[in-house]
Amino acid sequence: MKSLILCTAFLLVSCDNNQTKLPTPDTHKDETSQTIVTTEKTPPNNENNFSGKQTLALLQGKWQHIDDQTNYLVFEGNHRKEIAGDMNEWDDEEFILSDKCLNKSNKSTDMELAADQYITCSKSDLCWYIISVDEKNLTLSYMGRGNTLEYSRVKQNQYLTAA
Repeated sequence: MKSLILCTAFLLVSCDNNQTKLPTPDTHKDETSQTIVTTEKTPPNNENNFSGKQTLALLQGKWQHIDDQTNYLVFEGNHRKEIAGDMNEWDDEEFILSDKCLNKSNKSTDMELAADQYITCSKSDLCWYIISVDEKNLTLSYMGRGNTLEYSRVKQNQYLTAA
């Protein structure tokens, strides 16, 4: 009889602890901006990920590196341009937005597939993973070293006077 009472008490306590809590609404969520946020270890869920066209559209424009103010990155169509420091000319190369790195150096590595989250420049044999991108910020992981590169969008007139 004691064991029956103990079992009943245990079930009541465990049932009370397993109640699901409703999520609290995010009052700071900005409904006007589109953002792609992923982690380097876990690729984005295809159900919640933007399409390649949306990712490509968010990439378009001029970006300035957060730490190195002389480093600019520009995406125009399917061209990636970069200039930094004492460079006299822009590096300009076509890129492919894909589910994994397509360049020779990173092709053989075991990487997670992530829909339209990799920027591959085949000519220079370089690849970046898009950690996040929105109207104001771009965060990339350079696959060659795994370092994180953070950029902020540059306004057109600011860009023309700065570069």
